[in-house]
Amino acid sequence: MPLSSVQQQFTGTLVLSSFGTENVTQTVENEYRSLLDEHDSEEVLVITGAPTSTKTFREALSEEIPGPAIPYVTSLVVHATDVLNQTDDRVILSDALRRELLHRFLADYEWETEYLRRAAVQPSFIEDVDAVMGTISWQTVTPDEAPELQAIAAALEAFHGWLAEHGHMERGQLISEALAVLASDTRNDVVDVEAVLAVEFEEFFPLDRAYLDALAGDCELVCIAEENGSVRRTWVEDGPVTEYVSFNESRRGVSETPSTRPAATAAYFAEETVLKDPGAGLVSVLAANSSDEQLAEIANEIEDLVAQPDWGYDDIAVATKQSGSAVTDTIEALEGTGIPTESTTVIGFGDDPAIRELLAAVRHLAEEDEDESPEHGPDLDTERLDRVSEMDSLENAIRWWATDSGLKQRIADRASPLDARAQFGNVRRAFRMAEFLEETAFVDTTWGSFKQMLERAHEYASQQNQTSATDLDGGVRVDHLQAIKNESFRAVFLVNLVDGEYPGDAFLTRLFPTERVVSMPDYPGVTQLDEGDVDATFPTTSTASGLPFAQYHTEHARRQLAIGAGAATERLYCCLYEYEDTALEERTQASRFLTTAYEDLPWVIEADEPHITSERAAEKYLLSRVDDTLAEVRRANSQNVTVSLDEVESELGEIQDLLDESGSRGAELREALRARVEFANGEVRR
Repeated sequence: MPLSSVQQQFTGTLVLSSFGTENVTQTVENEYRSLLDEHDSEEVLVITGAPTSTKTFREALSEEIPGPAIPYVTSLVVHATDVLNQTDDRVILSDALRRELLHRFLADYEWETEYLRRAAVQPSFIEDVDAVMGTISWQTVTPDEAPELQAIAAALEAFHGWLAEHGHMERGQLISEALAVLASDTRNDVVDVEAVLAVEFEEFFPLDRAYLDALAGDCELVCIAEENGSVRRTWVEDGPVTEYVSFNESRRGVSETPSTRPAATAAYFAEETVLKDPGAGLVSVLAANSSDEQLAEIANEIEDLVAQPDWGYDDIAVATKQSGSAVTDTIEALEGTGIPTESTTVIGFGDDPAIRELLAAVRHLAEEDEDESPEHGPDLDTERLDRVSEMDSLENAIRWWATDSGLKQRIADRASPLDARAQFGNVRRAFRMAEFLEETAFVDTTWGSFKQMLERAHEYASQQNQTSATDLDGGVRVDHLQAIKNESFRAVFLVNLVDGEYPGDAFLTRLFPTERVVSMPDYPGVTQLDEGDVDATFPTTSTASGLPFAQYHTEHARRQLAIGAGAATERLYCCLYEYEDTALEERTQASRFLTTAYEDLPWVIEADEPHITSERAAEKYLLSRVDDTLAEVRRANSQNVTVSLDEVESELGEIQDLLDESGSRGAELREALRARVEFANGEVRR
């Protein structure tokens, strides 16, 4: 994407904070305190780059205000939403409803280029186009060279026009539409502050910066940018943010040496600096045989932590590199062991038993509408559903069914308080979908239409990212790395630290081959690069590749690790696995970033053998011990090496004695062990 050489002028002060959550937080507190010397707290607006970090800064700044007052902290997206709610009658679509309407809009859309016409027959086409459209919409860029990108931009403009005709807009329009309001004579009607403190300024897109400028107006403006900390903006704009802006005044904020080992490790990932051992905190390498076992060991370590009297599940975060299914797979693995979880970027719509039950009922009703023979589970009460089908209102009907069938009570009975709250939230989303169908004239209000919408939301739940933070607490936080930036957790687990993931392959979209994307100067992302661009953006050099595009995205992956490590205050776990979950048991390589950290940082150590803290973990260890031993023997046989089974023999002897003392439960486990061995020998056993 071509970058403008014209710097944006700001009337205000830019404060540069050295890398690290500790430095950023202290800098924000200092600047906020200075603003309070001249302004009341309600007259100072603190605006963040991401919705997920507003709670963190609100809590940090609350200590600076005496009494019961609460600091005025919001994000760009939320502020823009508030502006439009005051000035625009259009309905702002949720992510799920927007996706549904986009699918319907593009179903019969005539594409202008042959490439897109051929690509449109692929099952993932709409999802892939949606991702590119989302980037274009949030940045308000106008492709002017690649005909395919011009066609996608034209389709997006037509989609926005179609939505406007029916009184709707999507979230990607929030910043641009609200900017138009702030740039008009109505600005003073929606802005009532005397000072603006912008944090995470290093992540502001060009459109975000224009919005901030219009928002600040004649107010006192202070912007805080973290050096070598941008992961969101540098995905679409190379170089430090200081290359694109100028201020009346610039100064440095807090720059202190990291006080903990996790913070020093984060600084190493971000800036390749080897610091003196801070002494406090723990950085451990947690290795497992497979990716599934990696998650099992993480779960066991979490249980070990929360067994301590001063630890809770909400003190812990598990971070993945990617969003979507990577997050939901981790959530499923942890919840399968009984660990409560929460996430601010994905919703559990796809694996929610309440939604599956509701979807089965809706499918039955849709099939009856179409005079087909309904296929449904045995638990559905068809007599009750017949009564539902006779009701006039779709929304009232599905609400009545949820109550009369006992769905709400079953949620309360079978789920923990945290899970029940999440399931009730998902059911409410389904109710809002039914309400939307009834209120929207350009979508059929039928059970068939509701089924399509619910199925699509269910299907794409693992890919659905929230554009506004959800307010959950009480469980282990599971999110992608970018979502936990500037947050703090006592323990953070970074998963899949293998070279295939960190750095992995440079990737921007499935819609075009990478070689084609790299050659597109107007693609809404960082593409055409030279070595100077890489050096200007990253101080680290951790790749042997001579291609600037590959170098750039390798260093970007390293910085993502830095952001995740920086969220840990006491314990940082670098987790990886040795073999891929394939029939060939392909061996993985540890991430090059972790390998160099292990060599350069003396405090990065292998994790202790985890304690078995639950009966489930004990069963898993018992049953997997045979599998691991047989796999080790097979590998040794193929490599013509000798393996000692003395340790295994001793362990199995102790297990045998324990099973003899465990009554019927021991007999069940002995039977399971025998089945494991017979299955490995190729025998068929039920």
